[in-house]
Amino acid sequence: MTDLRKAAEMALEALEGLQTWSNSWLKFTDEIQALRQALAQPEQEPVAWMFVNEDGECEQIEYGPVFDDPGVTPLYTAPPKQWVGLTDDVVFELADTNLYEGGKNFGVLAFAKAIEQALKEKNT
Repeated sequence: MTDLRKAAEMALEALEGLQTWSNSWLKFTDEIQALRQALAQPEQEPVAWMFVNEDGECEQIEYGPVFDDPGVTPLYTAPPKQWVGLTDDVVFELADTNLYEGGKNFGVLAFAKAIEQALKEKNT
């Protein structure tokens, strides 16, 4: 577990504790939700390790086991994309334009395809 992940878990625990301790005037719902979403993302593992010399130049790159050496820099792939969902307003708009316009099952298939397309557009 990285230090950053451990710090995020500690912050989440502290905010949840404050939320239950305090009255309704002190709520951190947005912050707690953001931390929960961040912690739900899988922690990335390095794909390789870069050895740097005293001049700060890359000497070599190794693939394989974890190196526990301060002179070794972990290398990662691109971070995983954050999923972007649809707001209630967008779902209602898609329902208005795709449901009950006739067709098989009152347009349920067209509605599902419209949701799928909207999600593809938001997440590419």
